[in-house]
Amino acid sequence: MRSPLFSYICFSAATLFTFSNFVACGAKMYQVPLDDEQERTVIKRKEESGTSLRSSLVGVHASKGWVKLPIEYRFSKELSKQQREGLENAMKTWEAAVGRPLFSLVGDDQKTGDSFSDLYSSLNDATNGHYIDDNWAKTGKSTQVLATTIWNNIPGDDEIIRSADIRFNGNFYVIGDSFIAKSTPEKEVVDMQSLALHELGHLIGLTHMSVDDDSMSIMNPTLFIGEGLTNRRLSEGDIRRIQSVYGCQGQSCDLEKALALVNTPAASDAPSH
Repeated sequence: MRSPLFSYICFSAATLFTFSNFVACGAKMYQVPLDDEQERTVIKRKEESGTSLRSSLVGVHASKGWVKLPIEYRFSKELSKQQREGLENAMKTWEAAVGRPLFSLVGDDQKTGDSFSDLYSSLNDATNGHYIDDNWAKTGKSTQVLATTIWNNIPGDDEIIRSADIRFNGNFYVIGDSFIAKSTPEKEVVDMQSLALHELGHLIGLTHMSVDDDSMSIMNPTLFIGEGLTNRRLSEGDIRRIQSVYGCQGQSCDLEKALALVNTPAASDAPSH
């Protein structure tokens, strides 16, 4: 029997203003937070499956991490150069936090997000893929959701990750480098590096952190979207939490040096032209 599939809906409806429904429309400075109802749904699914609700470590959902490192992954053929660069930069940031390779590109995937009939069917192959969905309705998620990470755990142990995919909502958002990409009347810009940094955090074993617990965490369930808006930095807590899963090597074992490594201009908020 397939091990439990867990989906984190990383960002969903609400803005800086009080709207009952959010539709991307090109306006600036929208802050998009997690939908708490979706989080309760995830917890309910785990309760019904008889597995633990979460790791005993705050902010960690898979304390043993991946069964095999580095994580071999493929880019969907539909990803643009700008989108790939954002993903790769986010991967390098997480790798700098632990001082070791976490990801290994093994080629392109000929499938696209629209190749799959629903959200979870992308987990039925042997590929850890990154996909842009231009028909977001097939995921079953709200149009407001920016992206979602799904994964398979080792049967009987939900602290070990076996495979995972990230699905990005290209149907309702312009996903790219927010210093370069432009909003349209129908779609707001979302910074890929910022979004991927958060989603990859889920993929390698972290869960959401409340603002009260760590206001600077990339795993806070909020993101400002719009042209020029980014959050490409890890907090001290992010580094501590990911090192609790994968340990540390070299300079990353010195927390101050690790912070400097992950938050250099090249890896954080500087325009990448």
